[in-house]
Amino acid sequence: MATERVDKGWQQRGIDCYSPEAIANTLAHYGVTTDEASFKALAAERYPLAIAMKWHEHWKGTGQFSRFPAAAAEELWRRWLPGQIAPTDVALAVINLIKDLANLLDEKKDERTLETRFKVVEAYLPSIPTVSPRRDLFIGEMVGAMSDWMEPLDGMAEALVKKKHDPLADRFVAIEEALITQRRGVASAIIQAGRGDEAGAVKAFSAIALDSSRDFWNRLSALDALLDFEENELAKQAALPMFDDAEKVKDLEQLSAVVERLAQLLEVDPAMPERNALRTRIAKLAAELGPPGEAD
Repeated sequence: MATERVDKGWQQRGIDCYSPEAIANTLAHYGVTTDEASFKALAAERYPLAIAMKWHEHWKGTGQFSRFPAAAAEELWRRWLPGQIAPTDVALAVINLIKDLANLLDEKKDERTLETRFKVVEAYLPSIPTVSPRRDLFIGEMVGAMSDWMEPLDGMAEALVKKKHDPLADRFVAIEEALITQRRGVASAIIQAGRGDEAGAVKAFSAIALDSSRDFWNRLSALDALLDFEENELAKQAALPMFDDAEKVKDLEQLSAVVERLAQLLEVDPAMPERNALRTRIAKLAAELGPPGEAD
């Protein structure tokens, strides 16, 4: 029926119980017009959460329908773009994997479901966009959906190594580095240190941080690892050329990030020979671009 709409009990029943027409009619009732063609056009540039945010600009729904656009965007994505994964699909699969691994570490659950959890996540990996900006949009939305689960993701491989679950740690790191490009090589080196080869891990961190062919944020992750391991001289050797690179392209976000790390190094070594020159350069850049932060 053309007038079919989603009723007020949709949250209890589940939005998957309603037809795409009912969902679209409900969106229209509260101020958002869409159909399969226009939704696919939006999907060429955005993922469900971003689509929902755009819809919220005109949304008039309240009460049970105040958050309807997000659920509607996710469900219409599944109905009208079958076979195309959404960032929340990956987020949920990773969260489920982390939950099972955490239970394993706490000895609350055996490993019978872990293989399935791993396979679900691993099956998604080839379908994730590899080229930016599409990849950045996908991963950004996935990270947003994971929210507080990003912290246990960061520490899970190291925790597995501590409990001697080395094969699971290696498998998890492969997933982590496939999803979060800035962690590539860094996560592997962290568990290398956890296995007793701290010298080899530090060498890996330094090599990544100094590699100008790598993504800036990958290098920054390695720099952070050097700071965490209190390898301050190696951290300085990496941070200074990173500052040079960010200065050349006048990227305020990158400059701010490097200046923050240099500030940490200056706290450890207030007499750093480069201190005055850095302050002069930072002040000049602050005048040109807006203040990236303080380095002392």
